[in-house]
Amino acid sequence: MTYDATAQKLAVKVIGTVESNLNYGSVNYNDPITVGVAQWYGVRAAAILDRMRDTGDGNWYGVEPSLANQLDTIPATHPFWNGRYLTTVEGESLTGALTRYQGLQNTQLIEDLDAYKTVAAAHGVDPDANTATMIFFFAMYHQGPAYALNVLDSVGGTATLDQIYAACLADPVLGKYGARYKSAYDLIVVEDLTGVTPTPPVTPPPTQPNGNARTIVAAGDLLIVRFTDGERVTYYPSGRGQWVPRKAGDAPPAPTPVQPPPPPGTGDWVLPLTGSPTMTSGYGPRGFDGLAYFHYGADLANPAGSPGDVVANTDLVLTRAYNVGDPGANATAGGYVKGHTLDGAYTFTFNHMAAGSVIVHAGDTVTAGQKLGVEGATGNVTGQHLHFECYEGALDDPWAPPYGNPIDPLPVLRAHGVNI
Repeated sequence: MTYDATAQKLAVKVIGTVESNLNYGSVNYNDPITVGVAQWYGVRAAAILDRMRDTGDGNWYGVEPSLANQLDTIPATHPFWNGRYLTTVEGESLTGALTRYQGLQNTQLIEDLDAYKTVAAAHGVDPDANTATMIFFFAMYHQGPAYALNVLDSVGGTATLDQIYAACLADPVLGKYGARYKSAYDLIVVEDLTGVTPTPPVTPPPTQPNGNARTIVAAGDLLIVRFTDGERVTYYPSGRGQWVPRKAGDAPPAPTPVQPPPPPGTGDWVLPLTGSPTMTSGYGPRGFDGLAYFHYGADLANPAGSPGDVVANTDLVLTRAYNVGDPGANATAGGYVKGHTLDGAYTFTFNHMAAGSVIVHAGDTVTAGQKLGVEGATGNVTGQHLHFECYEGALDDPWAPPYGNPIDPLPVLRAHGVNI
């Protein structure tokens, strides 16, 4: 077997089967918005729904207005979607559209697989000489990238299908899903291609907007413009007070994994608070209607009066470190430290540390588990805790939230082996 169109189809069958039993209309209500044959989640789910709507082929209809209106006005990249649960009515209204867009789902999944193939090749897998092993890696990577890389690296890129399957079952995390991976293994062995719709033709290039602008909606720092001919164009800030368009139907950004792989060259990851903390407030919408207020981090707290040490969750380059009252300190954050991973993949902030407890400085390089300060109740708080935030990339320090591209820190910690 080589990695050709047939192998791509087999990979689609494998992931589609283990994720949704090859149900293109699948909707999951137990987690934030999770849809389709590959069970795309959160911002990725919103992105593929946007892509369906923006085809303009007439197949996007019947979607409950409460969801359709939010897809029209809230960018798919906004972290809102990582905490947006579907109602039963909304989910049932999506099933028809999802089913009508089976071909587009295949296209999206193949684009995802191309990104996964690049990762596999970087870890020594020859796509043509070891195709079966690579397809099995796809199934693991789509579920848990960090764990999949651990398995692959433990056996090497030249491992046989049997070897990587055995290593998967022996993994303390992925091994818990034995039935899932037995199904993937069996499908690869027999090269079962049944049930997968043909790969659709390449989408033609989008047309230029015609007609006058009908509505302009501000969504964060984006402008969403609808024209009288029905076309929808999203304009992105380019600096200097200008916005540039990305038309509906343009090639989407390269897909990111469900959870990003661990940055190379860093130390072990740890929970950023010592003691016996519990999570008192998670990442996502808060408020009466779920939209009134968005919590951009995770709150961890020890019992009142027993504060833990705030520690670096991994090796970091610190770019901000303030005690309360220091010049430049932010009154909302209180005792505050910010730093990014050595490869610049993530930026983390540690907020509300006890007065005078921050013992590091901007410019320091700290290692995983190194003390930064002490859990406290400084800044805008109602009690002792650590407010911990995560952003993609190595960011500067603008205020107020959201700044950069905030994401839920808990999946990132878990993807890097932290038990929380």
